Amino acid sequence: MRYLTPTRTVAVAVAAALLAACGDTTININEQEPIVIERPGHDHDHDKVNPVGRLVLTAIDNPFVQILELPAKTELNTFMVSATPSDLYASGDYRYAAVVQRTQDLVNFIDGGLWQEDHVDHLHDYQEAPRFMPFQLTGVRPTHFQQAPGQLAVFFDGNAATGAPASVAVLTDADIGEDRTDYPKLTLTTHQHGAAQARGEFLVSTLRDVNSSTTLPSQVALYKRHGDHFHQEQVFAENCPNLHGSAQNHDFVAFGCSDGVLLIEQNGNTFTASKLANTADFTGSLRIGTLVGDKEAEHFIGLAGAQVFAIDAEDVKMEKLDWQPGAANAIWGYGFADGAEKFVLLDNTGQLTIFNYHGHAHAGQSAFTYAAKVAVSNADLSLLPAGARFQLAISAADDKVYITDPIRKELITVDVHDAEIKSRKQLNFTPHRITWLGIAEPADDHHDH
Repeated sequence: MRYLTPTRTVAVAVAAALLAACGDTTININEQEPIVIERPGHDHDHDKVNPVGRLVLTAIDNPFVQILELPAKTELNTFMVSATPSDLYASGDYRYAAVVQRTQDLVNFIDGGLWQEDHVDHLHDYQEAPRFMPFQLTGVRPTHFQQAPGQLAVFFDGNAATGAPASVAVLTDADIGEDRTDYPKLTLTTHQHGAAQARGEFLVSTLRDVNSSTTLPSQVALYKRHGDHFHQEQVFAENCPNLHGSAQNHDFVAFGCSDGVLLIEQNGNTFTASKLANTADFTGSLRIGTLVGDKEAEHFIGLAGAQVFAIDAEDVKMEKLDWQPGAANAIWGYGFADGAEKFVLLDNTGQLTIFNYHGHAHAGQSAFTYAAKVAVSNADLSLLPAGARFQLAISAADDKVYITDPIRKELITVDVHDAEIKSRKQLNFTPHRITWLGIAEPADDHHDH
């Protein structure tokens, strides 16, 4: 394995840490000039700049982050960080990877090296070597990361033991790339296991009563940006007890509640709340605790344990989906894929379930129809390393998803349009987290198959 320093800007302290961590490892400095492609309008002619993106992976037991070039999955760079990453997320425009070290109260960022700039009358695509960025976040307990078009909302839970309150930071790719300190921040009144969704100049964030017996919030408020901070505009009257899970699409923000789903609709500068109650399918303590949305999808997906629900925010209704789980009793990965034409579920038996998504196109029919299952892994599940699970990364550029198998130490490429495995790569470490970076395919350019 090669450990490469960040390109162009290399802090002495970081270099020293790399040398200390790697012993006699050779440190190479990569000073490649970026490749540039000019494109008129939305004419995507990827001749030189990688059109399929790159993957970022971590190991379950080592503090390094590896960048792979797609489609061949060849190693580009590997960077050391302070601690084994607890999670990975893509930035708002998929250029940067947020490398979360939660218990260290630290988030580092790595430039994936692929990005696009809008020059009004044409588009520039750029490609260069990945690099470790000087920009970092040091808030208390970074926990929930919510991507929105061009933005990333980071929710810091705070710490009950120390009295540190929860807070939110909203970042653009420019904030990260230019090492800015004037990005907007929100400091809340108390700690909470909450969530926030960025909506341009607005922020929708959770609120927790300081006297509550639970760390989960129960209300949601609207904020508006004023320079480097936010002002509260309103607190929505609808309660959301034991709030957990949030997502957004073009018109709505959704939050999971113990008694249903709180829906916030945006119409210009006006935000209106409504409540979708749990249906008869919910019994006992079953509740939606995870929500998934996409800017191109009219529906949300809600996960309640291993049960899956389609949520129609416009018509305020939900429908239970039969994903044919078989022996699976947990869902470990999920998301809209292939330009929101598919929805995928990765379960704890190594099966990938694929749904076709139709939105409201088929009147009187379900918005999601079962399409296929792909047996990604047939490994002995009893050999799953402690703390490991199958992980999923979804390309925003094409119809591929990428899955890590920590038992066989494999990285698998799946074509969700054809519902078939395209390739497998053997890794020399036990994979932990994974995310995709690259130039997302514009919605109006989504290809025909």
